[in-house]
Amino acid sequence: MTGAAPVLLAEDSVLARPLSITMWLGAGTGTGVPARRDPDGSWWRAEPGTLGPLLLHVQPDRGRVAVRVLGDPSTPAPEAALALHAARAWAGLDDDPAELAALVADHAVLRRLVTRLGPPVIGVLPRAAESFGMALLSQKVQGVEAVRSIAGLIRLRGTPAAGGLSAYPAREALHAVADHDLRPVGISATAARALRLFATDEPTAQRVAASRDWARLDALVRRIPGCGTWTSAETRLFLGDADAVSYGDFHTATLVGWAIGDRTETDEAMAVLLAPFAPHRGRVVRLIERAAGAGLVPVRARRAPRAPVAWHRFG
Repeated sequence: MTGAAPVLLAEDSVLARPLSITMWLGAGTGTGVPARRDPDGSWWRAEPGTLGPLLLHVQPDRGRVAVRVLGDPSTPAPEAALALHAARAWAGLDDDPAELAALVADHAVLRRLVTRLGPPVIGVLPRAAESFGMALLSQKVQGVEAVRSIAGLIRLRGTPAAGGLSAYPAREALHAVADHDLRPVGISATAARALRLFATDEPTAQRVAASRDWARLDALVRRIPGCGTWTSAETRLFLGDADAVSYGDFHTATLVGWAIGDRTETDEAMAVLLAPFAPHRGRVVRLIERAAGAGLVPVRARRAPRAPVAWHRFG
């Protein structure tokens, strides 16, 4: 903060409904991460503001969901209103998954899963640069490595906020960080350049995401060297594209093929299986992921021990 204690700037309350289950924490837990969940079931997120970081707070309570923005008391009212809108979107309160039930009505497995689990709600990260950064730094590495790199970047260049949180680095901070400063957190020079290239176009990407022009956002991501179908899909999913499917993922085609196919394990087969469910193909994948975690669909048994983490990337 700028020295002033954060105060309530804006608030809203809606009837209780399912919240986003796909993108809450992003960079994991611990010091210097952008979001956390408290024991009382409420959620906090740090976002940059013109007068210091803002805190987004989402709290289910007594049949309603309260959404609040806290920050410097001098924060302009329009800025607080935009942050409140971002908090609602982050919680998934503006997402409408109802169409999925009709799309899967003739599919016995998916119909059962929707009835049992409900359709997944997709939250929206407030900033395109963070969405891209999380996708980029998750490429071709194990999840624990991605978490470490993302959290390390936030600790290095993020904006500290109350409660041990830090907002994801602003565009200026990404441009200012040197390649050698990022290497100890597992971020290569190539990835650093990609982060800066996207940050340069972030205002455009933000407008495109807000307009839900997913084809144009796909083009913006894929024109960056080293970024293809997978990175684009992950970025778009973080920004609310319910149809985004991460083709090229190490696990997704197998997961989908075992759950709703004839144990097929290729992207081509997955594309055929998911085609009837556009424009909610990404939501179907999220549903299958939840079902696999709950033991409601068959999954392929692990064939070998988990690969060791590549700790040589750090330091």
